[in-house]
Amino acid sequence: MVEIVLYGYFGKGNLGDEALREAWSRALAEVGQVVAFAPPRLPHGETVIFTGEPLQDRTSRRSLLFYAAAIKAAVGRGKTVLGAVGVDVRSLLGRWILPRILCDVDYISVRDPLSREGLRLLGVDAREARDVALSLDPPTGTHRGPVLLNLTPSLPPEARAAALDFAREAAKRLGRPLKGLVMARGEDEHALAGLELIAPRTVDEAREVIGGATLAVGARLHFLEFALICGTPFVAVPYAPKVSAFLALVERDLPHGIPRIPGASVRDTLEKTLSPHYGAALKVARERLQAEAREGVEDVIRFLRAMA
Repeated sequence: MVEIVLYGYFGKGNLGDEALREAWSRALAEVGQVVAFAPPRLPHGETVIFTGEPLQDRTSRRSLLFYAAAIKAAVGRGKTVLGAVGVDVRSLLGRWILPRILCDVDYISVRDPLSREGLRLLGVDAREARDVALSLDPPTGTHRGPVLLNLTPSLPPEARAAALDFAREAAKRLGRPLKGLVMARGEDEHALAGLELIAPRTVDEAREVIGGATLAVGARLHFLEFALICGTPFVAVPYAPKVSAFLALVERDLPHGIPRIPGASVRDTLEKTLSPHYGAALKVARERLQAEAREGVEDVIRFLRAMA
């Protein structure tokens, strides 16, 4: 049985990355034995699949340089796949490096049109897929629980204050408690200071909590993706282009845009997002994105089998 190395930011307390590891590991089990590697360890294996957002320098130029070295190391050893990754490269150095590193990668798919366009401008061709976390099955949620708020430390103070005020007013109008949901340990607690916190230990636990919420208000991409999977109405606090790109994909099937903070009215938002018509549209969007995510995984599996 072939060994497949899954490479990402695993084991660091970020439930979004753990969701990627879980979704990929389940899907690839039919192809081979999956072994997960994470920084600072470089990947070692004949087949390496990179996940998440390795091609970005928004948070750190050092991160991009490390992943460039990791991709180069993987290319030198065998087949290299970038599976439904995100791209957000802003520096001149990053734009110079990427075409030189990616030219030898065997397979590249990206999770949204924004990422694909970013690579196209650098002369790199890529397939378009969807974030693999969207392929996970939804839990059975009651949507009678608290209003959940998720924020990141990188949010500007005014955006954090607006989101907190919105969530408090929404919880008051709905007669539900407000609780902070930690998606990335060691980071989100600071952004959610002052709230009663829920810190799920596993991806399944996070989805169960979000599936039971009446409303989700949040910033992190995978918090919003989990809300969509769970059928929980959500309001976005777009803190990065990847979040806006995800919202645009969801809105293909919605009668109106997803409410965004700052700017969303609590009264109007609750009236729209809690309506049966909007819930049915969210279900259509979820099913479409899940199908696209699963097709993206199947495309990688077909590639691996063809290369075997």
